[in-house]
Amino acid sequence: MNPSRYRHSSVLVVDPVSSGALYEPLLAGAGVPVLLLDTERARVAGLRSEATPGALNFEHDFEGNPEKLLRYCLDNAVGYVVAGAESGIGLCEFLREALPDCPANEPDRSTRRWCKDDMFAELASRGIPTLRTVSLPAGREIDAQDAADLLADGPVVVKPSIGAGSVGVVMVKAAAELPEAVHAITTRPGFFGDRPNALVQELFPLPQHEYVIDTFSYGGTHEILGVSRYDKRVSDDGSFVYERITWLALDEAPVSVICDYAKEVLDALGVRVGSGHMEVMYNAEFGARLIDFGARAHGAGHPLKTFQLTGTSHIHRECEFVAHRLAQRPLSTAGGSYALARRGAIIFFNLARSARYRATAGDIAKLPGMVSVSVNAVPGRTYPATRSLLDSLDLGLAFIEADNEHDLDERCQLARAEFDLAFES
Repeated sequence: MNPSRYRHSSVLVVDPVSSGALYEPLLAGAGVPVLLLDTERARVAGLRSEATPGALNFEHDFEGNPEKLLRYCLDNAVGYVVAGAESGIGLCEFLREALPDCPANEPDRSTRRWCKDDMFAELASRGIPTLRTVSLPAGREIDAQDAADLLADGPVVVKPSIGAGSVGVVMVKAAAELPEAVHAITTRPGFFGDRPNALVQELFPLPQHEYVIDTFSYGGTHEILGVSRYDKRVSDDGSFVYERITWLALDEAPVSVICDYAKEVLDALGVRVGSGHMEVMYNAEFGARLIDFGARAHGAGHPLKTFQLTGTSHIHRECEFVAHRLAQRPLSTAGGSYALARRGAIIFFNLARSARYRATAGDIAKLPGMVSVSVNAVPGRTYPATRSLLDSLDLGLAFIEADNEHDLDERCQLARAEFDLAFES
């Protein structure tokens, strides 16, 4: 096909799961045709358990061949590509670069946007403040001296180079524990069924405050569409367990500082288009440091909750941009920011130890400020101690609103207590 005669009209969403499922109704409502594509990586990761209705399958329909998928996209006038989940980022990047006049990120070293060892190496090479990170390749074992050297300056965080949902991320305090933490990553299939490297990264110093910044980029301009603060705890085995995420206003400290840092990170990673979200640690003495970046929208339905609190989200803004580009809809000049109308938080249900869910969690949906609650635990089933965000989502979460921070804290505590009453050890 002659690129000069190519006419864009449709959007392909790769792995439309979790928040990625929002794209189809929003774009269809704007008159933009949407094509959906499932991949085996999403199924292996447990991001979906069955085929998405109406979706093509990368492995079955295209034999897992990106070039065959590209030809299909050309035949169907695909002019924009979205990664609906972490599993679809690599394929999304390939198609964006290959399709004529499709908005794309910087073409060189695209792995810096989804492979964490390349990501942190890129930041360090560009002088962006980053945590010291050592990458250990798949199959690599470490001995006692290696472990002692890696922990010489204090505790470290061990994480897979490719993954999602905090799966496999642990804090290690003792050198004797490090070989097993590395072994657990380098000798087993990863979250998506591949073989990730193990990253050994310095632990961000106390006090630790973690933030997540939701962005949308186009033409190299980066817009901030939501900032939230994470509350986590460290489990007995060193896993990081999500407790809560709270939305922050743009004028709250230290939002402006971490947003400036986030834009530097996006530039360094070559991001020029699409939704993204990143976790950043910050304290006033040490400054901001990247913990993780996803070249996709925030998961777990977070953008829809952001929309309820602010009237926008990075998915809504991205769909507005796509409709502007493909369906000649107007692009609002005021849509690239947000204002927080009410205080809001998500609490992630979790367990400190294994417990049996014995009954429905009372009248939790009727508690004050409860916007929505999803209790996924099954009565009679025993659940292990929570070790990751995906473990929390197996139990459920609640979205809560209030007029002020004090009331929000009280309502979150009440909801968590009500949920905990439904379990027995």
